[in-house]
Amino acid sequence: MPTSLPAAGPLTLRPTLRPALRPALGLALILALSLACAACGAVRQAPPKPAPMSLAASSTYDYLEFQALSQEMARTAALSRTSPEAFARTLELQKAAAQALDRVIARGSAPTLFMDKAFLYWNPEQAGEARKILEDGLRQFPDDYNLNAAVANAFLLENKLPEAAAVIDAYLAKHDNFILRERLGQLYIDTDQPAKGLEVLRKIPQKERTNDAQYQMARGEARLGHRKAAIETLRKLTKTSPDYLEAWVELAFQQEMEKDYASALVTYTKILALGETREDIRQRIENGGGEGREDIRLRVVGLELKLNNPEKALTVALEGSGSKAFVLSASLLFLSENYTAQASTLLDVLASTPPVPGEYFFYKAVIAHDGESNPVKALQFLDLVPQSDAHYSQALQFRIQLLYGLGRENEAVALMEQGKRLFPGQSRFPLLQAGYLMEKKRLPEAREVLETALKARPEDEDLLYQYGAVLDRQGERKPALAVMQRIVDKNPEHADALNYIGYTLVEENRDMERALSLIRKADRLKPNNGYIVDSLAWAYYRLGRLDEAWKQIQRAVGLAQDDPTMWEHYGDIARDAGQRSKAKKGYKNALKLKHESPERIQKKLKGL
Repeated sequence: MPTSLPAAGPLTLRPTLRPALRPALGLALILALSLACAACGAVRQAPPKPAPMSLAASSTYDYLEFQALSQEMARTAALSRTSPEAFARTLELQKAAAQALDRVIARGSAPTLFMDKAFLYWNPEQAGEARKILEDGLRQFPDDYNLNAAVANAFLLENKLPEAAAVIDAYLAKHDNFILRERLGQLYIDTDQPAKGLEVLRKIPQKERTNDAQYQMARGEARLGHRKAAIETLRKLTKTSPDYLEAWVELAFQQEMEKDYASALVTYTKILALGETREDIRQRIENGGGEGREDIRLRVVGLELKLNNPEKALTVALEGSGSKAFVLSASLLFLSENYTAQASTLLDVLASTPPVPGEYFFYKAVIAHDGESNPVKALQFLDLVPQSDAHYSQALQFRIQLLYGLGRENEAVALMEQGKRLFPGQSRFPLLQAGYLMEKKRLPEAREVLETALKARPEDEDLLYQYGAVLDRQGERKPALAVMQRIVDKNPEHADALNYIGYTLVEENRDMERALSLIRKADRLKPNNGYIVDSLAWAYYRLGRLDEAWKQIQRAVGLAQDDPTMWEHYGDIARDAGQRSKAKKGYKNALKLKHESPERIQKKLKGL
């Protein structure tokens, strides 16, 4: 057959000729004819066989069958997510369509046929199958542009960016192509190889560089840390192509990274203005183009706040869509910068149209507590969150903390029990209850609460950690250490468990180098945790590295100043470092914070 399907006009399939139905013969006549045949020994001849089709005709027939099957497959695929029968039928049609194409390919293959077959499997779940089909075609037609591009796209569908880049790179080694070169440059930049990406893109002649190529070059420069060069490229691009939305967004982002907030604000505002005046730009903002319209508006709000313009920020926020997601996100920006009045004004947008979402009351409670220092008012807002609301669990936890802080312990404990009943799948309420009992030194009860919760959720890291802490407080250090090791075996990045193991080893004066390694890892994972830094200082002290110990203990008390044990460590390290006045300060603070062994601290003070 020829290397492609016939391109002539539409083929007409001739209907099968059928003889007209004759009137039924009488039974006697049928018998008479039968006897006559038997008497004369005549042999009935079989009807003539149809002449075999030519190869071209057979291929055309199979290709038309493939088209019909693939169209039916598309119809059933639309129903397959909700109907098991439709899903099974889709797979049958897919197989039959592929077999029809296989018959065509067997008579005479072409690159387009492999692409047609791969398209049957073109979905994330079957991307590997589609790629294998395309690779079969590529083995026969290694220089075909479309097949090479399709294989690269299949790798991208599998999220295998390096493999996609390798396919394009191999093709470009034999055939230069500016479109593929541009795509390869982008792939290298997307896989954190900006230098390689720029090298590829710079081989495209200046006059052949599209807007996309220039945009990718700016991205590459930015990822290499050359922000000023990237900004200059993007400025030129937005000047020559003012509708190139992606370039505007990248320009604003790079200006923000350079801390040129005023310029970034101007650029983001320009993007919003483009969306207001041009329908096509508005659609790109809403349906793609990197960031959505509301995302860009949030950026403007954030930048106005960074520039200490809360009222301008509020105006921009109030001009937004008013959707719940946008209002809550913008309110968080105001709250994070301590502009609680503006956050409250913005939140009231949600109360203007019933039903009022539960988040409204929750956020108003946060403002009342953090911004107005009014826990009673915060409780009043939290009481308005209905039990049916998705945020009721969070509201309940907040109420427990507020009630406990107000000294209304019985109410707080009652809500802990309510939370456990209403949300048996959550660990937060047993943790709150166990924490309360530990604070009251009711350790057996705390242990019982945690053991009950662990029966339902034996792998819950938070429950396990609190359980290990209870065991430690009960003097059962060995089983506590085993629990913490179990956490670390499951999650090697659990900073608190790493710190516990390391500190325990230091206290027991064994495996000191391992202990130091564990604590240093915990410090990297949680660099601003005063308790972990205290463990680090104590490990250095026990290893005799006083200079490092003194440096770290000063850092520790700067991060957490209300721990008496930490201040005892401060005193010990200062004393051995020859800093007597500092040592006295450490011991006095330990006593002021009600150290559990005041006699020991008094003795150390006298020893000075």
